[in-house]
This record gives sequence, C-alpha cells and structure tokens, in this order.
Amino acid sequence: MEIASSVKTPLSQTNVKSQKSRIFLLLSFGIPMLFLAVGLVLQNVHPFGDQQILVVDFWHQYYPFLRLLHEKLQHGGSLLYTWDSGLGSNFVSIFAYYAASPLNLLTALVPETFLRDAVTLVLLLKVGFAGLFFACFLRGAFRRNDFSLCIFSVMYALCSYILGYYWNIIWLDTVALLPLVVLGLVYLVRDGKCRLYCIALGLSLFTNFYIGMFTCIFAVIAYCCLCVCYLRWKQLPMRTLAMAGCSLLGGALAAIVLIPTYYALQLTYSVNNAFPTAVQFYENWRTLAANLISFHEPTSKDGLPNLACGVLPLVLIGPFLRSGRIRIREKIMAFLVLAFLMISCNCNVLNYIWHGFHFPNMLPYRFSFLFSFALLTVGYRAFLVVLEEKCRVWDLLAMLAVTVGVFLIAYNVQENRAVYWTAALMLLYTGIMLLAYRQIFGKKMLYLAVSIVLAFEMFQNVKLGTETVSTSAYTGYPASYTDVENLLEQIDEQDETPFYRTELSTWYTLNDPALYGYHGVSQFSSMANENATKWIRSLGFPASEAGNRYYYGGGTPVGNAFTGVRYLISRASTVLDDSAWEQIASSESCYAYRNQYDLPIGFRANASLLEYDPNPEANPFDNLNTLFRLATGIETPLFTMLEVDSVDYEGADALKNSYGNYTYHTDASAESHSLQYNYRVPLDTTLYGYMNLQDVSNITILQNGVYKGYFNNGKQGFIFPMGTYQGADTASVSMTLPKDAVSGLIVLYMYQINPDVLEQGFAALQNGGITLTEASDTKLSGTLTAEQDGVCYFSIPYESGWHAKVDGVKTEITPIAGEMVAVPVTAGTHTITLTYCPKGFVAGACCTAGAVLLLLAVPFVQWKTGKRLLQPVPEEQAEFAVPEKEKAEETES
Repeated sequence: MEIASSVKTPLSQTNVKSQKSRIFLLLSFGIPMLFLAVGLVLQNVHPFGDQQILVVDFWHQYYPFLRLLHEKLQHGGSLLYTWDSGLGSNFVSIFAYYAASPLNLLTALVPETFLRDAVTLVLLLKVGFAGLFFACFLRGAFRRNDFSLCIFSVMYALCSYILGYYWNIIWLDTVALLPLVVLGLVYLVRDGKCRLYCIALGLSLFTNFYIGMFTCIFAVIAYCCLCVCYLRWKQLPMRTLAMAGCSLLGGALAAIVLIPTYYALQLTYSVNNAFPTAVQFYENWRTLAANLISFHEPTSKDGLPNLACGVLPLVLIGPFLRSGRIRIREKIMAFLVLAFLMISCNCNVLNYIWHGFHFPNMLPYRFSFLFSFALLTVGYRAFLVVLEEKCRVWDLLAMLAVTVGVFLIAYNVQENRAVYWTAALMLLYTGIMLLAYRQIFGKKMLYLAVSIVLAFEMFQNVKLGTETVSTSAYTGYPASYTDVENLLEQIDEQDETPFYRTELSTWYTLNDPALYGYHGVSQFSSMANENATKWIRSLGFPASEAGNRYYYGGGTPVGNAFTGVRYLISRASTVLDDSAWEQIASSESCYAYRNQYDLPIGFRANASLLEYDPNPEANPFDNLNTLFRLATGIETPLFTMLEVDSVDYEGADALKNSYGNYTYHTDASAESHSLQYNYRVPLDTTLYGYMNLQDVSNITILQNGVYKGYFNNGKQGFIFPMGTYQGADTASVSMTLPKDAVSGLIVLYMYQINPDVLEQGFAALQNGGITLTEASDTKLSGTLTAEQDGVCYFSIPYESGWHAKVDGVKTEITPIAGEMVAVPVTAGTHTITLTYCPKGFVAGACCTAGAVLLLLAVPFVQWKTGKRLLQPVPEEQAEFAVPEKEKAEETES
C-alpha cells in the first residue's frame, strides 16, 4: 500500500491560503451525511415517517445499552456497575464495547423521548466523520488540498462495509478513525511527529476495543509499508522504537477501559474457542473478487465480505500498475497488502486470528473495511499521477483492460445488473479521462464529470444499502412503554426497601431491564458472564453460553427466589402461576404482581449450599430440587414428575426415547403439523413444564381442553408455569410445528410442586434474609440474623471485582459453584457490606493518567530543550523522485 505522493505538488496548490482552506474538509464531512440522510428519508425513518434504524442487535442490544448510559448521564449513577442488566453487570465492559463513542455524550442533551432520533443523528455524524478523517488523511499524507479529497472520502464513508453494517453503530467510530491512525503513522515516519498517532490509536481503542484490534494489526502493516517507502536501513531502529513506544502510549490512553475489559472478557464464552486444525478457504476466489463491484446489496448479516468502495478505484488500478512514476516497490507493497487482506477474508485461520482468536457469530469479515481503505489509497495514488502527468494513451488502455477483466470476473457470478452498471461506469470514467487526455476537459470539468458519475453511483449504493439493512416500526418501541413505566412508578411508591428486582412475564427484547429501566435478570451481550449464564440456565430460565444471553421467562418459586425477582409485570394477560403472584397494580392492559415467595438479594442458607454444582445440561427440575435441598436441608423433593397420559397428533407423530424426550416426524401430505401432550393431575397442585423445541413460536396451555394461556418459545428451553389444577384435571401442552418441519427432537417435562415443602423451606430462608440499609450501583450494606452457621447467598453473579466485609472485617467471598456471590456467616446478627470495583480499573486509570501526563510533557520538554525526539526524513526521501532513466522512458512514450 502506498500512502506517499511521488508527485511534486505545484506551488499553486500548496500555498498558505490553500493549505489553510477547510472547504474540502467540510464537504468531505457533509456530502456522505447528506447521501445517507436521503437514503434514510426514503426508508421513512422518523421524523420523516414511522420507521427507525433499530434492527437486529441494534434493536436488542445497542439501543438498550445506550438508553442505560443516557439514564446514567442524565440522572447520575456509577459507570462501573449496573443492576439493570443480567442480575448486575460490569458496566465498564458494556460501555467499552457498546457505548464508548464520545458522540454518545451528545445524547445527554436530549430527553429520552427523542433519544432514538438523537441516535439517528449520531449515525449520520459518524458517517460524516469517516469522510472527514479520510480527507484529512489524504490531505496530510499526499499534501493535497483540492476537490479530489471529497471524491475519495465520500467513497470511503459510503463503502459497502458501512452501508451494510451501519446498524452496527458501535463499530463506526473506529472505522472513521482508521485514516487518522494511518495519517499519524505517516507523520511519525516521514515527519518525526508522534502525537497524532498516539491520540488517534488511543481513541480508536477507547471507542471500540474490538474493532480497534483490527486497527492495531493494520497499523503494523501500514508501518512496514511506510518504512519501505520512506526510510533507509539506518533510520529503521529509531523509527521502530518510536512506533512501538507510541503504540504502547496509545494503548495506555485507553487503558482505563481496556484493562478492566480484558479481565471481563476472561469470564465470557468467547475465550473457549479452539484454533482451527486445518486451513480451509470459504469461497471461490472469483466469487470473492466479484464482490468488489458496485450496485449490489451489501452483506448486512451473513454472506460475503463487504469489499466494494466504488468503481473509480477499480478502474484506476490500471494506471497504478502502468505508471512509471510509481516505483516497483510501491506496487509490490500495494499488491501484498490487498492480497493479504483478500486472503484473510477467505481463509479460516487468518479469519480466526483477525477476530481475536475467535469465530464471530454472524457478521463475518468484520475487518473488511481495511481492504476498502487500502484500495482507495491505491486509487488516489493513481488518480494523482494521472492528474498531474495528464492522462496518457497507455493509461486509457490500462483502464479498458481492467474494465474487461472486472466484467469477465463478475459476469454470471454477481448479479448481472450490477455487473452491467459497474462496467458502464468504468467505461464512463475511462471516457472522462479520454476527454482530459484530448484536453477537452480541464481539471475543473474533470472533477465535475467524475462527481456526477460518482453521485449517481453513491445514491444507488446508499439506496440498496438502506433497503437491505431495512428498518423497524418507530411507534410501539418499546411495547407498552408508558404502561410499564406507570407500573414501575407504582411499584416504587409501594416498596420502601432500597433494592428489589422486577421482570416482564414475557420478553420483548433480550435486554428488557436496560430498555425499560429496572433492576432485572435478562441480558444479551457479548460481555455476558458465562458462569452467570450457566447458573441461570440451571435454574430453568432460557439461556445460552454460546449465544451470550440469559433472560427471564416462565420461572418457578425457587428460580425467582434465587434471582431475587420480587415483582412481575405482564404486558398482555394475567399470569398463570396465581398461587405465587399477587396482583398489586394495573395500567391499561398491563398488570403488576408481587412474588408471594420473595427472598431479598441476600439470605442465609445452609453451608452445604457450597457443595452445589449445577449441571445446565441436566433436567432443570433436578437442579432445582438439589439447590433447594442443600439450601434448606429439607430432604423431601420439592418437585415430582408427572407421566404423559395421552398424546394427540395432527399431521405428525412422535416416538418416546426416554422420560420427556421424544423424536417427532411429520406427514408431508398434511396441511398442518401439531402435537398435544396431556397429563392427568393426581391431586390439587401447581404444575410447571419445561420445553426445548426449536422453531416453534408459541406454547399453548390448556386445562381440561380449555385455553388457559401461552408462552413465547425461544431458541432456548425454559420452565414455564402451567397454573393450579384440581385432582383429576387434565393439563395439556399444545404446539404447532412449522409447515416445513420434517423431524426433530422434543424435550418436554411436567412436574408438580409440593406446597408443604415449599412453605417450610421458604419460611427458613426468609427468616435469614438480609435487611438492606444502603444500596447503590457499587455498594450494598445491611444486617442479617443467622440462627446457625452457614453462608449468606447473594443473587449477584460473581466476579473478582466484588469485595465483602462482615462486621467491618474483610471476608473472603466463597462463590457458589464459582458462579454466584456467597459470604460465610456464623450464628448471630451481622452487618454485611459488599463493594464493587472492576478488576483492573484502578491500574487502567493510573495508566491512562500517566499516558496523558507523558503526552503533555513531551512537547514541553522538546520546547524547553529545543530538540526533537525524531528528525523528519530528508526532502529527497519524503518525495520520491523518479530516476532519470525512468524519466527518459516516460518522455519517449
């Protein structure tokens, strides 16, 4: 990759007035914003319609976490921890991955009502900054300041990566900052200036450490290219030391989030990946190369890497390879960089390494924006050569050759409509260069013609991108928001305790606590604690370690007690488990309930609870029986199973493998496929079922053949309450299989609860509940009376950031199964205090403070001593002069 101009810029273009002009930078900022804004308007995005940009994970994850940050910024709260996600979570790691963009601070200026509109504006600003910073890179690296900056910056800001992944708004800051990082490297190697590289790299890592990792790898690649272009052997050691030192300094600037996030990552599922055992290639090389053309849908979820960044850089590959003004070493470096990035997008081993030794779920080739950056840099290099030398016949022939090559590669591989349009534009660009060659077009007319063609291309690409990404309904998000907020207020007025948890009876997103603003169980996050996920799954709640999620659904008295859920809000209907929940408030069609078997966030349990080793793969009722027995000491099982009495089939049948495990097969000729399992209830009791069945949207509950209620069925199995039944009643679970279903596995358990065991056990646990006197984001304190020695169990996911004191004495936390916080207590009354600070936060804060001081001190020392740490390279190295032989050959041609 070549990022240094080998063309002596005319004095007329480098005079002081021109260099101080900012008009081209402003245009580079505004034009891409305008294009994307038009695309969103065409998609009826609010306020120009009733749609919004929240889709996929933006809908489930990014916005709920942004709302959580917005609440903390407006109403106060610690940025270290939050109770509004996953029973309690390290907020530094959530912030580092989802919400660290400095532009998010702007959202604090608007009320929550307009937060989604503010987020749309932030998206436009990020795209604008991508264009601005690429223009800054071109201006500084190539020493240009004309309209060519706008042409190429627009292509970077609206490349297929951004158009396909703009809903992944959390990545865009680092994509936008990449040009500044590389410009900082240019300044470091060429001019001996280090500050921009340190700051840009630090900011890139701070705004999103994950995408920032790609920037770090690419910075090493770019540095090698710059060394080949600028330096002589004797200059390498000092520059390399400076680059290494500045990289460490840049990392230290972001250490306040990087170090605690590193420790948080060690608790996630992603650290368990195995290195590929064999090298494999995903796609045919021709298929991959065909994705470079324009006018086709970008990948928005799964598919080929997003490599396209405009037709112009493709057609300019010809002049780049042909020109004698571009040295062979530059061409070799450009080829190696582009080839390496292309191979990385197709090789499983390289793809695994790029993604931090991890294969991502969905959204493949997350580093492919680097290819667009490199290709546009090569294209701009060639454009300047053509511009300054005036276009030659050989340039035109090279452009035609590339056009033919691209057409042959992409024809019948990519959409032919896209192939024809791409070829047409390549020919148009060649025609424009021909007019320049014949001196019919001057420089201004050339810019105008190129801009018209580019505007057409960018508009079509933006339209395709916004249509592909799609939108969601603005009105009604979040569902029943006003009613839920009313109920939360009523609950808060009724409950005078400093801490309690609430949940929704059926999930709306997988981050409902963060979205609606309550202390809850659910979390869907790449930073999800794997141990907490296992614990939740063992309690019979829906959860997936590989899916980075655990969320509230259904529930039992034991599961609710050990997660501290005191209140339940139903958005559509009454709860089925009326023996465990008492209605306390309503708002329109929403109802609030209080748990009749509520336990506080901490309570005394038998010391034998420390022996509990849950198996999330086992029958969850077995886990609950063991947990309840160890905590209370009651040997009688709390849950006992019911056998199936009969099964009703329609268009399908099922074979029993073992208790609760079935294999179903459908009748292809039937119009519908459904199964209904019927259970005869032996005595008055409350029933709970467990189902794990893929691709079924709802579970319907019937009592004596009469509809009783339903539950959403996610991809993860979970326990759901069936309600109360009298002896001789028939309880039924009905499910409708998908029309295209052929066969599959069903896991369906049915258990009845022993009310006497439940009452006895909960009475013992409630007597040892902690009475909180203080509760904040990072501290809990209260008193507890233990009738005998045991442990105080806290429904808080364990991580080493938690610290405990009992009666003012520091006490070691003894987590249950390494998953939940527990503190040993002796008989008597005690004051227990828990405090939290993320592991590594203090060290990270010290590193960041030290890096800031060092960054401020270096210029002062240089000013005081009058000496620079690095000297700029001589002018003859900074500007590549063409050898006389090459000049003569150019003249003859």
